[in-house]
Amino acid sequence: MHEAERGDTVRRIARSGDPDRALAALFAPRAPRADLFALYAFNVELARIAEQVSEPELGAIRLQWWREALDRARNGEATGHPVADALGGALRRRALSPERIAALIDARAFDVATKSMPDWNALESYLRDTAGALFALGAESLRAHGPSLEPASSQAGLAYGLTGLMRALPVHAACGRVYLPADVLLRHGSSPEAVLAGRADDGLRAVLAELRRKAKNAMDEARRHVTELDATAQTAFLPLCLVDPYLAALTESGDPLKEVADINPLYRLWRMASWRA
Repeated sequence: MHEAERGDTVRRIARSGDPDRALAALFAPRAPRADLFALYAFNVELARIAEQVSEPELGAIRLQWWREALDRARNGEATGHPVADALGGALRRRALSPERIAALIDARAFDVATKSMPDWNALESYLRDTAGALFALGAESLRAHGPSLEPASSQAGLAYGLTGLMRALPVHAACGRVYLPADVLLRHGSSPEAVLAGRADDGLRAVLAELRRKAKNAMDEARRHVTELDATAQTAFLPLCLVDPYLAALTESGDPLKEVADINPLYRLWRMASWRA
């Protein structure tokens, strides 16, 4: 596959699977833009594994393939997979953290092997190693450094990831998966089984209200740390500008198990064009 064709394929995967991050990448400087698309397309490919396999063992095999493929691609070997090859170039050019890449892959084992999130601590860890790692890797692509990167990424991952999971609740429930923590559900008189049964009761609504507050608090904390990064590195955190409007849409939505809360695409573009951390 020629480089131009590979780039088109990678951008298409990123836009179809993660339109918000793909849009945000357009506001980054031109030089690292292709590497951001490769990173986001990689995350899309990982997230899709759970939808594509019928057995946990098959999902584990695919995750292992990505580990091995990226090891080869990092060393300049062609894998034949457009996203793996594109990300391999990004790993070499941007010196992206291998530990964060590994954590991102390892965290996806939950998607393919587990049907419900056991507790809040497990969810925090999952979001730190998925959405949080992705923010950090994006910032690394923009040469971010300094003590603020880790807390900014961690809190951004919690705010953005938690908001995304609440929006995707109908989709996940339809696939038999519950990312809402079981201990919080039980504390409010609900359960993963009730969610899968389609019961949008008062307990579930109380859980979602609590999680929206947690996302808002994490958003406030993330913004504080992001402002300590340089202006270019802040571009990696641009998707955070959508957290507040998505939370508002979640608050106003009807049945949380049937409606995916969304915002107007033009408003989304305007938020990104005008947002300042």
